Amino acid sequence: MTKRPTLARQPILNGDETIFGYEFYYRDEEGKCSFDDPRRATSSVLVNLLNQIGTKSSIGDHLAFINTDGPLLLTDIIRTLPKDKFVFELTEDMRHTAQIHEAIRYYHSIGYRFALDNASFNPDYFERFAPIFECMEFAKFDVNQTDIEQLNSRPNPYGQMKLIAQRIEFLEVFEAYRMLGFHYFQGFYFAKSHLITHNHIDPKNGDVLSLFSLLQSDASFEEIYNSFKQQCALSLQLIQFLTSTTPQHLDKASSVKEMIERMGKNAFMQWLLLIIYSKSGTSSTGEVNECTLLSQKRVNLVLKLLTLASPNANPSLIESARLVALYSLLENLLNIPIEQIIHDLHPSDEIKDALLVSSGILGRVYSATIKLENGDITTASLLLKSYGVTHEQLEMIIPNR
Repeated sequence: MTKRPTLARQPILNGDETIFGYEFYYRDEEGKCSFDDPRRATSSVLVNLLNQIGTKSSIGDHLAFINTDGPLLLTDIIRTLPKDKFVFELTEDMRHTAQIHEAIRYYHSIGYRFALDNASFNPDYFERFAPIFECMEFAKFDVNQTDIEQLNSRPNPYGQMKLIAQRIEFLEVFEAYRMLGFHYFQGFYFAKSHLITHNHIDPKNGDVLSLFSLLQSDASFEEIYNSFKQQCALSLQLIQFLTSTTPQHLDKASSVKEMIERMGKNAFMQWLLLIIYSKSGTSSTGEVNECTLLSQKRVNLVLKLLTLASPNANPSLIESARLVALYSLLENLLNIPIEQIIHDLHPSDEIKDALLVSSGILGRVYSATIKLENGDITTASLLLKSYGVTHEQLEMIIPNR
C-alpha cells in the first residue's frame, strides 16, 4: 500500500532533554506546509492524528501542541477532543473577537489547555492577547525574534505561564534560555521536524456532506445509520477516532451502530464537521485509494459469505459481522497485530473469539474471507461446509473472478 505524508512532528523537550510533548504541523500530500485556510490546516492535523494515525502511535503519553484557528473555537468540535492530550496554540495573527475570547475562557474553565505561539513584548500584541492571558498555560517565544533582556523585565506579564523557547539551533542559546528559567525547548538543535507518512482511508466528500445534511434534518437514527454504514472508510475513521478520544464507547460494543448511539448525535455531528473542514475526503470523480478499496471489498465479502452461511441472519449478527470485518482491517492499515488491536479496543466476546480463534459462525466467515482474498476456494469451502455453503457458490463470489 502506498503511504503519503500529511503531518510533520517536532519534539518539545524538558530542561534535561527528555521529551515533554510534540508540535504537529500541517503538510499537504507533497509534504509541503503551504496553506491559505488556517481552519482547514488545523482540522486536517486533527483528522490525521485522531481518525487515521491514532494518538497511541503519534503522541503516546505526551502532549500534542496544535496551532488553532480562532473560528474553530466557536464550534463544538473542541469538546469532542481529549483534554489530557492537546494544547491549543494561539498564533500571533489569530483573529480576535469577543466571541472567540469568550470561547477560550469557556474551554479553559472546563479543563482545556492553551498556549501563546510566538509570544511578544510588543505593545500591540499585549493589547490583543492580554484579555485572555489568564487562560494561557504556556507561552512560546521565538528565540530569533525575542530581546532576551525583556524577559528579565518586572513585572513579567508571562510570569505565571510555563515558558517554551522555540527555534533553538545552538547549544549556547539552549543554555542561555535554560538559565533564564524557561521550562521547555524546541528547535533544530534537538531535532528537525519529522514528516509522518501513513496509509489513508478517505471517504468521499459528497458522502460526508450528505450524511451531515441528514443529521441536520428530522431523519430517524435508523435512516442516519443506514446511510452511514454504506461508507466503510467513515466507519474505520470513526473506530480510530473513538480509540483516540473516548475508548469507553468501544468497550464490549457489538456493532458500529452501538458505538454511534453511545457517542451521541451532537458529538457525531461535530466529528463529521471536522472531516468536512479538513477537506480530507476525495471528490466523487476522484480515484479511490487502495486502502479504501480494500476496506470496502472485505466488508462486502464478509457480508456476502454471512448471507450464504446464514440466509436468515438477524440484524444484530449482520452488524457484528460488519464490525469483525472492520476490526480485521485495522491490522492491515495500522500494521498492528490483531491481538494488540483486540487488547486496545475491548470488543464483545463474540467478536474477539471470531478474530482470534475463528470460533462460531463469525469466525468461520472471517477466516473464509481471508482465504478467498488469497484465492484459496478449497479451504474456504471447507470452513463453511457445515453451514451448507458449496464450492460452486464461492466460485461465483470470489474476488477478481
